[in-house]
Amino acid sequence: MRRDKLLALGIFAAVIAAAAAIGLLSTNGSAARNGNTPVRPSLAQQFRGISLQLSSPRQDIPYEKYIDEIAATGANTICLSVAGYQENCSATSIFVESRKVCPDKRITSLIEYAHKKKLRVAIMPIVLLENPGEGEWRGRISPRNWDDWWEDYTNFVMHYMWLAAGAKAELFIVGSELISTEDQTDQWRALIARVRRHYTGLLSYSANWDHYQGIEWWNDLDLIGMTTYYDLTDGKKPTVERLLEAWKPIKKDILTWQAKIKRPILFTEAAWPSQETCAQFPWDYYRSPDRPDPQAQANCFEAFFRTWSGEKSVAGFLVWEWRNHPKQKTGPKDASYVPCGKPAMKVIRKYMSAPSTDAKTKPTTRPASAPASATKKKRPKFSP
Repeated sequence: MRRDKLLALGIFAAVIAAAAAIGLLSTNGSAARNGNTPVRPSLAQQFRGISLQLSSPRQDIPYEKYIDEIAATGANTICLSVAGYQENCSATSIFVESRKVCPDKRITSLIEYAHKKKLRVAIMPIVLLENPGEGEWRGRISPRNWDDWWEDYTNFVMHYMWLAAGAKAELFIVGSELISTEDQTDQWRALIARVRRHYTGLLSYSANWDHYQGIEWWNDLDLIGMTTYYDLTDGKKPTVERLLEAWKPIKKDILTWQAKIKRPILFTEAAWPSQETCAQFPWDYYRSPDRPDPQAQANCFEAFFRTWSGEKSVAGFLVWEWRNHPKQKTGPKDASYVPCGKPAMKVIRKYMSAPSTDAKTKPTTRPASAPASATKKKRPKFSP
């Protein structure tokens, strides 16, 4: 029976007791739960993180080593991304693909290991399409039966919520870039309320960079999550100066809107692939993979951090993404998002370890989503 497909998730959830996850970001981590008082971010406690995809069940994948590497960058947070799959946009069933995700026991141990490395932990479950049709990505899902889809999605989210709660992860992201669902306010509020009953850490949602303003349920969450995949150059050379100018109107628009919502912003995917076209098409890592441009990637990170560093309305950022498999290429010739071995890494380290500054003080030193109406490419997975 279709409704029993994720029965194992419910059994697992029933075994775990509700646990507390400390909201280190704010002076009152439960503020949003008790009304509309927003979480007050502290610059000294901003999330400065890097995401790690847990995309293989193999025990010989050295995720602990990658956590060590992330901790060594000066980051104070790691975001563990876990995927659920549906066949295509019209499918109603979401399933956990055992060949493409870590076992629950190891995820729990990785959360505990990250805590030992003094990292706060965010858990971000995302939906991927197993066999997408032309132009399909998760922002365009349109299942044959929405009630069935929401049942499966709720089970999927609650499963990883229980893991996050049991291991005391500090942040849980209830969804990512599910644009076609975002007007279903009652369903989202019901899901968030259900998560709240068992999870006491901070909650967010990762909205598409051009589709965050229409969401009516931001006040049910603690943090406004959004990605950074803006066209910053319109095809021009991505110098730091040009990128800084491009960020100015974007920042103004975001902060003007944020002042009305009264929730701090978390950049859930700060990311630019190391490609010639990264500043114009940052969501499309298939655009120019044969033309790596590590300096362009570094310039994008530099301009991002200069623009947002020290801004009091920002709760932090999560760089997408760290290497997650021994066979994954890195270094200057690699055109992926991974900053390892590239000039961007030096920039990221600088801002990860820089002291927090007041928004009124100039910093002492100079981190994927298609447009809502566009096609999004599948992110590569490593699951040998």
